[in-house]
Amino acid sequence: MDRERHPPGLYILFFTEMWERFSFYLILGILFQYLTDYQKGGMGMDGGDAAVIVGSYQGLVYFTPFIGGLLADRLFGCRRMIVIGGLLMMCGHLALAWPGQIGLFLGLGLLILGNGAFKPNISTLVGNLYEPNSPLRDAGYNIFYMGINIGAFVCNFIAAFVRNYVDEHPIYITSEWKMGGWHAAFGSAAIGMLLGVIIFSLNYRRFARADQNPAAHEGTSESLAPLWLQCLLPAILLGAIGWIAASRGPLANWFQENGMKPPTVAFLGACLPVIVFYLTMWQKVPDVRGRGRVAALLVIFTVVIIFWSTFQLYTTALTAWTRDVTDRVPNALVRLFTDNLPDVSENAPPSYYFNAGPETPRPDREDFDVVSPERYKELEKAKQLEVKEGEKVFVTPEMREKVYANATPATPTLPPGKQLKLVNTELFSSIEPGFIILFTPLLVGFWHFLRVRGMEPSTSAKIGLGLILTGAAAAVMLLATLSCNESHEKSSAWWLFGNYFLITIGELCLSPMGLSLVNKMAPADIRAFMMGGWFLATSFGNKISGIFGEVYENGKLFGVNIDHKNFWIVLIIANLVGGGIIFALLPWFNRQMAGPDE
Repeated sequence: MDRERHPPGLYILFFTEMWERFSFYLILGILFQYLTDYQKGGMGMDGGDAAVIVGSYQGLVYFTPFIGGLLADRLFGCRRMIVIGGLLMMCGHLALAWPGQIGLFLGLGLLILGNGAFKPNISTLVGNLYEPNSPLRDAGYNIFYMGINIGAFVCNFIAAFVRNYVDEHPIYITSEWKMGGWHAAFGSAAIGMLLGVIIFSLNYRRFARADQNPAAHEGTSESLAPLWLQCLLPAILLGAIGWIAASRGPLANWFQENGMKPPTVAFLGACLPVIVFYLTMWQKVPDVRGRGRVAALLVIFTVVIIFWSTFQLYTTALTAWTRDVTDRVPNALVRLFTDNLPDVSENAPPSYYFNAGPETPRPDREDFDVVSPERYKELEKAKQLEVKEGEKVFVTPEMREKVYANATPATPTLPPGKQLKLVNTELFSSIEPGFIILFTPLLVGFWHFLRVRGMEPSTSAKIGLGLILTGAAAAVMLLATLSCNESHEKSSAWWLFGNYFLITIGELCLSPMGLSLVNKMAPADIRAFMMGGWFLATSFGNKISGIFGEVYENGKLFGVNIDHKNFWIVLIIANLVGGGIIFALLPWFNRQMAGPDE
């Protein structure tokens, strides 16, 4: 293979992953909003409860890849698992388009299974395209990672357009049942997943040489027995026990007082056998060099949990900050876009004005229909609180008072029947993948510049640097919190840009480098399984991120009050400590990486 050029198969996997991530991140961009929304057909949940669901979903969706990786190694091969996973996820997106809790939990369940089959195996195929010790592998993963973020960038614009358009023009499935904007957006994700499956299937044979041959392992059925008996069955049992213990019995009150709800306790219980299983697999690696490499990977897996617990806050805490605190009124430049494409901006709900400054235009007082709190609850249950142009907006007396609380005689008033247009909350989730697209070529070029001069940091050092930069990103949000009184004024959107800029550089140093590191260091016969371990670490971090999201919403951590200022301080310290651990162990990591790849 030409060591100076990337293999052509990389670009097929690039576009496959791009469309799969389009659908995946579309769901993440709007899920928390859908769960907490009570005006546009959402579930109307408390923010803390919604954070538990989002965190549990993100944890489980990255929990299953270690199973998918092992099944590929021992039974099906990477290619089959990718196709199976893609089809499962497409069905999951379609299920989410069905309103109600059945569609919600069925859809999320299918996405969890599908991602487990898809994600570790397409990442493994990327590394397998390269020869051992190829200097281009890190850059290949960066290019692949850019495909992920093109999909993540575009999806939020599609989600915003679809949900705004369908909210204004509902799709009637029957005379009594209509599909709202949230569900139409969920359904549109299925199209992206279908395109990803088609692209990969048309090039299925191209990746035969890069795929592991499961038939090469003797005793396939026996090799899976430890997975079922030592890992999955205990995980299911401990998860069930944890759920029951947190729901009823003498420990239920203790868990409740410490902010640990049944899904969280169940998830943590299910993780214990998986951790033990990985340690057992490490002990069974036959040669000393392989055991050392697996040990180094397990240490890195543990530390990067801190990164993911901070990074994934964009789906909970940062979404809440964007929705409730960030000034989302389009400026003159953005209005050139929103005025010509009105369906990419949403009407401001009454709650937006509660902490808006006097410069923010208010609706005409006559545009509000003031109802009793009891009547408002009835309208909320009937999902009749949508804010539309030319129609009355229902509010309680207290809500109307809060709308005008910060207004002055100089505050502009909107024309009668007009509503204030806002940039959709989910569009801010595109800032980070947009930065990835912009900075990936620059960073790849920078690493190449250092590499040809013998100055490129090791992959482990890049991961440590990524953690430190993530701590700096949390520091930006600390400054944003200190810069405004959240209950009385809006915050500039530039704080979010600063946070996402730093966390983007941190992610580029850590996430694609981690994928490359696993492919370099894992023994060949458990490579996909260890790739699943990387996503298992992501799973733990994602679930902890959901717990942090609940802390952000409820202001309590293990029964201790924690305000938003201290929330960000905790994350700053955690990431700096994680980065310090990586740099302290760097000589040991470098010794494990020395020598040829397997």
